[in-house]
Amino acid sequence: MNLAQAMKQIVPAVQDLKRRSLTQRGGETTMPPSLIALREDRVLTVVTAPRLTAVVACAQTLAIGLDPQMLVIAAQVNLPGREQSEDLPAQTAGEGMAYTTFNRDKQASLAVQRYLVREGEVSFGPPERGRPDDRTLMDELARAMSQAALDPTKVARTEDVPAQEGATPTFLPEAQGRLAIDAGTVRTAYDKVKGIGGTALFVAADGAHATRMLAAGLPQECLLGGD
Repeated sequence: MNLAQAMKQIVPAVQDLKRRSLTQRGGETTMPPSLIALREDRVLTVVTAPRLTAVVACAQTLAIGLDPQMLVIAAQVNLPGREQSEDLPAQTAGEGMAYTTFNRDKQASLAVQRYLVREGEVSFGPPERGRPDDRTLMDELARAMSQAALDPTKVARTEDVPAQEGATPTFLPEAQGRLAIDAGTVRTAYDKVKGIGGTALFVAADGAHATRMLAAGLPQECLLGGD
């Protein structure tokens, strides 16, 4: 999955999050930072929290548990105005969404999408490639994606605790192991951020997938999709 293909999946999800942010309680309109995991060419999980550090702290959890093709941090940013220089083009001051990405091929990128809010409605411009002034987020995603993912063929049956030391456990079929790891990963991310008003959402492929994920231990409040 290249950046253009990934952005086709990511941008609609982030735009929806931004639209939802305009109707928060207390008049707050800033979209919370979000961590997005893509797998099998679609958005799989979205973690949001009021604090960027809390979202970034979930990157390794998602990388190890979900084995994603790409991790993305999306955050609302203020774009400062500047004149053209030898290194940078001119920029008009405004607001935008910044997308920091890192994939399994160890490719990092930054994209910025401007938006305008008028009379409670938000309109978006096209995403454009950007250059990060600070590579901290890219470095955090790189560290997370450098971790080996869990093997879904090595998930032991919980009821098959070996009766004696040295006994060989039996493992779930790969498909069931994948469900168990996915459910546990999203549950772990949710537990990390729910105390500060964050959430972790798993996007089921269809209704059957949603049912299997709930059976594997995914909290109901973390399920999205499954139509």
